[in-house]
Amino acid sequence: MSPILLHIYGPFAIHSFGLMIVIGLILTLYLLDRDKKLQKLITSAQLSNIINICVISGIIGGRIWFLTTNFSEITSWTDYFTVWNGGLSILGAVIGIAIGLSWYISSLKLPLFAVLDRFALYAPLLQSISRFGCFFAGCCYGLPTNLPWGVVYTHAQSLAPLHVMMHPTQIYSSSLLFLSFVVLYCFDTYTRTKPGQLISLYIMLTTAERFFVEFWRGDQAFYTECGYFRYLSIQQLLAVLLFGAALILFIFITIYKKTDESI
Repeated sequence: MSPILLHIYGPFAIHSFGLMIVIGLILTLYLLDRDKKLQKLITSAQLSNIINICVISGIIGGRIWFLTTNFSEITSWTDYFTVWNGGLSILGAVIGIAIGLSWYISSLKLPLFAVLDRFALYAPLLQSISRFGCFFAGCCYGLPTNLPWGVVYTHAQSLAPLHVMMHPTQIYSSSLLFLSFVVLYCFDTYTRTKPGQLISLYIMLTTAERFFVEFWRGDQAFYTECGYFRYLSIQQLLAVLLFGAALILFIFITIYKKTDESI
């Protein structure tokens, strides 16, 4: 695995992490543009603006959360901005996108949950592809293992420890996120969904994925020191809180909200 796929000139290169994100964004944008339910809610111009807001807020949120929980990896001021080398927290990106997207949708007075649902449907697919960027770059690496599917990083610029067989947690995560996309797609296709159900189900699925994969993660994480939670990382504790909030929202919508026949 190599974090740099092609060196162009000087500091310019094609990084595997950035390339996977670009591929994921292109596919997601293509699917959103062809989503008939979304076409009834927003215009093409509004979709372009939303994509830009998602990219910016996702990078900011993901980078802030990564730096907060991996501050010891910062060795110079330039490290704060080198997102193309890896170092974006998925949970942080989700929170950042949720804030940015909610603000923009509300400012246009559009139906918030209905629009969020359409983006939530394809979000796990983008995350799943992006995890391959993590795999190539060596970030989000796993604990040491002797299992036959363990991976060893040898590239000098990899973010993972070199010459150590580790769990391919990035692949675990990518597989679970793709499965989450399949679940959301089936739920959206074969049931009469209510506005808010997809976004709440998405949050439950992605936080559950992070909670379980975290047990095999080998990169540095802050752990709580409080009672029964002392064996959980901060990311896991946040995942539990978000899962609980999303579950309550899903139950409330399922019981009390009506199906939106307009979409």
